[in-house]
Amino acid sequence: MSQFQQQYQVSGATGGACGSSGAVGSDKKDKMLVAAIDFGTTFSGYAFSFKHDYQSDPSKVSTNQNWVAGSMALVSLKAPTVVLFDENKKFHSFGYEAENTYSELALDDEHHKWYFFKRFKMRLHEKKITRTIEIDDDKGRKMKALDVFGAVIKYLKDHLLNLLKTRGTEVQNSDIHWVLTVPAIWTDSAKQFMREAAYKADIDGGQLSIALEPEAASLFCQMIPTDKIHGSDGAKFAVASPGTKYMVIDLGGGTADITVHERQPDGGLKELHKASGGAWGGTKVDEEFYKLLLKIIGGPVYQKFVDENKSDHLDLQRELETKKRTITPNSSGKITIKVPVAIVQTYKDEMKEDIKEAIDGSTYSGKITWVGDKMRIEAQIFKNLFKPCTDKIVAHIQDLLKQPDVQGTNIFLMVGGFSESVMLQDAIMKALPKGKVIIPAEAGLTVLKGAVIFGHRPVAITSRVSKYTYGINISPPFDPAIHPEDHRVSVGGIDRCRDVFKKYIHEAETVKVGEARSGKHVTLKSNQKEMLLKVFASPKRDPMFVDEDDTEYLGKVVVNLPDSEDKIRVEVKMMFGETELTVEAIELSQHTKYRAYFDFL
Repeated sequence: MSQFQQQYQVSGATGGACGSSGAVGSDKKDKMLVAAIDFGTTFSGYAFSFKHDYQSDPSKVSTNQNWVAGSMALVSLKAPTVVLFDENKKFHSFGYEAENTYSELALDDEHHKWYFFKRFKMRLHEKKITRTIEIDDDKGRKMKALDVFGAVIKYLKDHLLNLLKTRGTEVQNSDIHWVLTVPAIWTDSAKQFMREAAYKADIDGGQLSIALEPEAASLFCQMIPTDKIHGSDGAKFAVASPGTKYMVIDLGGGTADITVHERQPDGGLKELHKASGGAWGGTKVDEEFYKLLLKIIGGPVYQKFVDENKSDHLDLQRELETKKRTITPNSSGKITIKVPVAIVQTYKDEMKEDIKEAIDGSTYSGKITWVGDKMRIEAQIFKNLFKPCTDKIVAHIQDLLKQPDVQGTNIFLMVGGFSESVMLQDAIMKALPKGKVIIPAEAGLTVLKGAVIFGHRPVAITSRVSKYTYGINISPPFDPAIHPEDHRVSVGGIDRCRDVFKKYIHEAETVKVGEARSGKHVTLKSNQKEMLLKVFASPKRDPMFVDEDDTEYLGKVVVNLPDSEDKIRVEVKMMFGETELTVEAIELSQHTKYRAYFDFL
């Protein structure tokens, strides 16, 4: 049985494999330190604060300032989300160190048996995640995704512990309440995958909380002094005022993750509309640049360059990351990008012509020049690389503003690393001429720092809007007037309808944090030894059956039953409103409780 097949008996239990849900239980409240890990698509990092520091100044959150950026002058308060394993699939290094080591191995042509992974978080954006999924390294060779994610979390955890040790603060892993950030638009199975990856990194479930990225950013922004805010002229940072409704636009390397919050009189945050968004992060700009490159040199030449020049390819990626940050709507003339000479040479060797001839024969003739290691691109062409991404983000925001529960929102909070792009800021501000667009300083750290605050004060989120309809499968007596014949089954001599979706929580329903939904169920026959409760989620508001398209099986709770000739009643409580869903079942004859996270995977 997996560590995450988590039905466990509460009465007389010692706590269960995974501990409590996303809310902070007494075990977490007793920790001396809250530490958050922001596992990003392109960059990752950690932040922390001690309980005594939080009590005196909640906004006092520390981050690591010592990531070494390597050969390029790329300044970052996080490290690239890249990881290197040796030929035996043993972890070697992470971040800039992994990039540099792999480049050096490639220069000596010794990299072929090593495993190098980058930008792999987006695999979890897929609808259904399993514990056995594998991911490809840069050469298409596979490793178990859990091993890769777990190694990154463990590295960041150990890096923090070593940092504290060098500062003379001896803190044990067991003294820390860990918070792991995930996009709010992720599925339940993806969130559970991250929980299991943390367990592989020696972070016990009882000391771990999952924080939703836009919520974490929203919490941090309640505490920012107004002199740390950029945005519309005269915009006051009103998100800290009771009754204020505002949209959190969290833009990272991989996803755009958007929620709408209302500040409550007690200081809490109410979610007004379910989280939404898509795969419209900063890496989409990179993809557009590579499409441009392919139009000039062609796919085979580009692939040969990548395969044979790993170090040069890394330098190109870093150069592109720098240019993305410096380009503005006012940029004119031509933009110079330093590109490896190896691309030009590879093209010449393969195509037997000069790169100038390639440009002349493309749609970019007269708009791009390329001499040696300098590629000069008309500013408008480079700015257009942002357009597919910004168009999708803007269209989604405008669609959201038409929703009844979102109408009237005129404050927009841009957070996440991609929000630091002036191109993106300009596109959103132009699309919202009457809105107040607010961008915190160091927008890329707001999620990370907010996750620390969430660890200290998770009750700041008072209610959420359910993305799905949640329920269990039941088998009521068959009614030919409403039940299809292909769902008829016989149980104990009685015709029943199989796989009926009994709804506990509806899609788009507002549920208070910690609120339980209850229902009672009776065994179908006497002398039944156990009751199996299977939990399902559907994007539909009123699914009829659990075997419909788009309905996802989440997991199960097994209730052991006492010997009895009579049918036994079981009460089921489904707790929504936390960042993760939990279920509790009570066998009513002896009042034995069973609680579960699910084996989503």
